[in-house]
Amino acid sequence: MSEQEPKKAATHFRTKIILLAIIFLLPISYAVYLKTTDWHPTKTTNYGELVTPALPLKDVQMKALDGKQIGLEDFAHHWLMVTFAGATCDSVCEKNIYKMRQVHIAQGKYQMRVKRLLVLPGGAESKNNAMFEQYPGMAVVAGPPDAIKTFGAQFKTDSGTALDGLNQIYLVDPLGNFMMVYGADADAGGIRKDLGRLLRVSRIG
Repeated sequence: MSEQEPKKAATHFRTKIILLAIIFLLPISYAVYLKTTDWHPTKTTNYGELVTPALPLKDVQMKALDGKQIGLEDFAHHWLMVTFAGATCDSVCEKNIYKMRQVHIAQGKYQMRVKRLLVLPGGAESKNNAMFEQYPGMAVVAGPPDAIKTFGAQFKTDSGTALDGLNQIYLVDPLGNFMMVYGADADAGGIRKDLGRLLRVSRIG
C-alpha cells in the first residue's frame, strides 16, 4: 500500500463527515433564520380569513320568527354558518343565504354536521317569510334588539363587527368559537372547499 492511499482515505472520510454535518445543520440554520426574521408565508390554504386566535362566543338567547327561543346551545356540536342582514333580507342578504344553502348541500354526507343561521338585527317583516321558505333548515332570528346587538358584537374583525353592514358570512366551530370570516364578495366554491376540508379532518361536530 502506498503512502498516498491512507491520506486519500482520511481525506475522503473527512469530506463525508463535513457533508453529513452540512446536511444536518442546514435545516436547523434555515429554521433559525425564518424565526429571527419573523418570516411568514404569503399564502395559506384557507380561502376565508382565519380568525387568530379564534374567539369564543357567549351564548345569547334570541327569538326566532315563530317566537321560539334560540341560542348557541341549539347549534352545539355543529359547524355553524352565520350571516347578518338589516331590517329585511335584501338582495345582498339573499345572495348570502343562497351561498350558505349551496355550500351546505355540497357537503354531501357531511350535511348533518352543518347548520345555518340568519340574523335580522332590525327585526323581521312578513314579506320575508315567503322567501325564507326556499331555505329549509335555516334558522332565522329577529330579536330581541339587545340580544341581537350582544350577539353581533362578538363577530369582530379588523373591518368591524357583524352589526356594521359588512354582509359577511361567519363560520363558528362546534365548540362555539368564531374562527373564520368570508367577505361579501366571497365565492361559494371557496367556502365549500374550506368547510369540506374542516369536516374531513375535524373530530368534533
